[in-house]
Amino acid sequence: MSKNEREFPLQYYLRTVMHKIRLYANSSLEPYDISSQQARIVGFIGEKQEKEINVCQKDIEAVMGITGPSVTSLLQGLDRKGFIKRRRSTKDDRIKELTLTPKGKELIAKFQKVFDDAEKKIAQGMTNEQKALFIKLLKVIDDIFKK
Repeated sequence: MSKNEREFPLQYYLRTVMHKIRLYANSSLEPYDISSQQARIVGFIGEKQEKEINVCQKDIEAVMGITGPSVTSLLQGLDRKGFIKRRRSTKDDRIKELTLTPKGKELIAKFQKVFDDAEKKIAQGMTNEQKALFIKLLKVIDDIFKK
């Protein structure tokens, strides 16, 4: 048992599990030349686009909880790889709206299975009651950090 595991068990296990999930998702997405963060952005844009809701960088920042320069870098990579297009808003020249390309739309169906598989792997071995409790506890933690 490591010192961190003994002294900070919640942090240790949360960090360890999140790292393993990220590695699993990233390695599963590698054939598509996209990271799990980029895939989340593509999925978010696709979800909003289906509802005919315009998406800009600030929306991505809010949903993902990451800063402007990091989002800019992720979006530039997605644009360079041909998954999204950035275009000036017709309402405000300072804002770039984000849309999926046909290549980005095709990708969503492919990587949705990766995220479904990751969720199944996370809950593997849990009873329905344990899974419900786990989700409830994660929501408690999430709510605390929203304040």
